[in-house]
Amino acid sequence: MEEKDILELIRRLQADPLLYFSTCLKIQEFGTGNTIPFQLNEVQTIMHSIMERQLKEHDHVRMIVLKARRFGISTYVQGRYFRHAAMNMNKVVQITTHSKAATDVMFAMTRTMEQNLPHEVKPQLKYSGRRDLHWGSEEGGLNSSYSLSTVGGREVRGSKIDYLHCSEVASWSGSGEDYLLGLLNCVVQGFQTEAIIESTAQGVGGVFHDMYWDAAEGNSGWESVFFPWYIYSYYSKPFDSLEEKEQFKEELGQDKRYGGDAELALMGTSCEYDVGKETKKYDITLENLNWRRQCIKTQCQNDLRKFHQEFPTTAREAFVTTGRGVFHADNLSKQVLVSQRLQRERPSEGFHIPVQSWKERGGEKYIIESMDEGELQIWERPTEHKEYRIGADVSEGLDVGRDTDWSVAVVLNAETMDEVATLRVKIDPDLFAWQLASLGKWYNNAKLLVERNNHGLVTLKFLSDVHLYPDIYSEKILDERSSRSARKLGFHTTVKSKPLIIDYLRELIREDEIKIRSPKILDELQTFVNLPNGKMAAQSGSHDDCVMALAIACFGCKMFPAMPEWERGINRRYMRPELKFYQPSQL
Repeated sequence: MEEKDILELIRRLQADPLLYFSTCLKIQEFGTGNTIPFQLNEVQTIMHSIMERQLKEHDHVRMIVLKARRFGISTYVQGRYFRHAAMNMNKVVQITTHSKAATDVMFAMTRTMEQNLPHEVKPQLKYSGRRDLHWGSEEGGLNSSYSLSTVGGREVRGSKIDYLHCSEVASWSGSGEDYLLGLLNCVVQGFQTEAIIESTAQGVGGVFHDMYWDAAEGNSGWESVFFPWYIYSYYSKPFDSLEEKEQFKEELGQDKRYGGDAELALMGTSCEYDVGKETKKYDITLENLNWRRQCIKTQCQNDLRKFHQEFPTTAREAFVTTGRGVFHADNLSKQVLVSQRLQRERPSEGFHIPVQSWKERGGEKYIIESMDEGELQIWERPTEHKEYRIGADVSEGLDVGRDTDWSVAVVLNAETMDEVATLRVKIDPDLFAWQLASLGKWYNNAKLLVERNNHGLVTLKFLSDVHLYPDIYSEKILDERSSRSARKLGFHTTVKSKPLIIDYLRELIREDEIKIRSPKILDELQTFVNLPNGKMAAQSGSHDDCVMALAIACFGCKMFPAMPEWERGINRRYMRPELKFYQPSQL
């Protein structure tokens, strides 16, 4: 090939990464070990589109990828970074894995790519080590490097890194968090740099879990990407006949080994990705579920929890609790799937409860306004003559740090135990009382069970003395000195009462006797653990305000069961208050 043709080929390969992958790179085929051209699968194609889009929009890439097993994400990133280093001057690639074995496997893949490069585009090697490639010569050349390391190994602090890939970060043990911080500090904060953090989930908590959800909630400069198992065509098992397929469809949800109702709830689950100029939608098919059953039996030894961790359907499901979790992961996974199905069928409505409305609106004291991003999420509006119970956990207030707890109120249908509404807000305790009064009045003067520990005392005082709320839970307290009993407003959480209400909530979840709709509640249930000191609380870095509000509401349903429907119809206590007391707008 003449020099001008070689230069034209290099120009085309620099402009078209996919052309470089298919014509220049070779990898070892999974399962056979054969050396084949690098053709991107559907997941790698999505990954490529997302990275190219981010590069175009921001001039850099910062991604945190949560994935199922064997998608080839690491292979794609290796190929992408290999191209950057082998075709550009003065570039530094750093890849760090969780174990020496993984590092060796990845570098073997890199060797395969380098050794099989076409002669016309193969740069001169200056140095080749056990885990390093350096391109260039004494006279100059590319002066680029491609290095692999294992977490906890030699330090890279102070080095300049243009392209960073951190693999299986959830498995980085020991000083892994500090090591990751050191690597990130080495990434050049400039044009066309890239940093990828990817992993399968390894339980809740830890640096990967925290970084992923920070990115997902828009609290960092990173983009979170989740790849569920069913988008990969390999994870699909065709049926031998139409009759077999129809029989499989009829049997969905009947076998507890495969999740029971949760298996049925998977039908209709889908996700979308922008790939180039089009949007691709992926739906769970019967063929996907057929493969899922086989995988649970063979690869997961009939352990449904293991399948959820290795092949997650949702990001929340991926971060299954460890053995310290109070609530069983399988039951929570089912609740997540059912919650998503219900959300698809009937999405929640957003509302806002103003607390200064009586001054600003001509005497209208209790108002609920429709607002998409409001602090109140409602799945079922109140029905006349229905009974409701509201459990509330009170936090410090508005002017506190980001990591403090929220004030939360959970509304349950007293008869069905379904979550119908959740209020989650950072607000002063006296103003939270205002919101509780508005919410409780709308839900037919629902019984309010407010935790009276700490700041809850303020909320209870305002509910009782200012808002004159008609139905506040109280407890009979014995004064040991006087031997007299008295009633105190609110629910007192103690070392004795907390296990009782948590155990009851655990029973309800295990027996599928409650429907939880709120994603925030489901998140907190997954991070609610048994601590080494024997107590139950949120894992470090997480919250449990939603869990406690839900548990208190469930306690209210247990202690004060719904009266017969005929009696509710003649009891004005369970009728909606007159509008002169409560005037909702836009309802």
